[in-house]
Amino acid sequence: MASKRPFENPSAQNRELDEGVWELGRLLPGGVEVDWQEFRGRCGEVLREIIRGSDKSRRLTALLEGAAYFVGGDEHHIIRVESVPDRIYKLTHGDNFGCRSYFSPVDPGLIGHFHGETNADPFFYLTRWRLLNAISAFQTRFEGFVPSEIPGWLPRVCISQPELPGSNPTAQEIRAALRPYGFVEVSEAAFFDPETRLLLTDAAPRNVRIVEGIPVPFDAIAQVASGRVLDWCLAQCE
Repeated sequence: MASKRPFENPSAQNRELDEGVWELGRLLPGGVEVDWQEFRGRCGEVLREIIRGSDKSRRLTALLEGAAYFVGGDEHHIIRVESVPDRIYKLTHGDNFGCRSYFSPVDPGLIGHFHGETNADPFFYLTRWRLLNAISAFQTRFEGFVPSEIPGWLPRVCISQPELPGSNPTAQEIRAALRPYGFVEVSEAAFFDPETRLLLTDAAPRNVRIVEGIPVPFDAIAQVASGRVLDWCLAQCE
């Protein structure tokens, strides 16, 4: 796991993610000002256009067609492909691109300041994996876009990951493993690096492994903190 400036990572997996972001950026606006809930229709049209013209999407659809899956939480269907035994494929489902975390400055129930919500922003989803790739030798690969599971829903994004050894750590073990890399626990299952401004949320035991002493947040939600979230996180580190 890298401890400093994680965003300039030229791995092959990140180049593929960058290509996916670039392809979307040719046809869709990006930025925090976009209301992705309102923009679902146009987003779906653009992704279906990409899929129709993509040999990669056709091959991926054929590879996954008919494969057994199980539901891996709120974000993905998990698929194992017999011809590719060393990787786990994950398909977004539920008319969304995984989840993101919304911030609440108050926590009266003592359950944390960051809570999961559905995510309709494809840029956020791909950037999440790019950031996680940049801080870890564990690399998530962008496989491509495939048709939606139900007509009229958003098309799906497919990623794949190597299988991780070991079992889920405790919350205390996660805190101890992330601390040497500059991450401060700012809320329940949420860790912030004040130097890079990288925020990991949903870094709970089910989404993290520790391999040979190194933390691997393989399914956490990563983002660069900004605005009031950044101000709040910085205040927690003082």
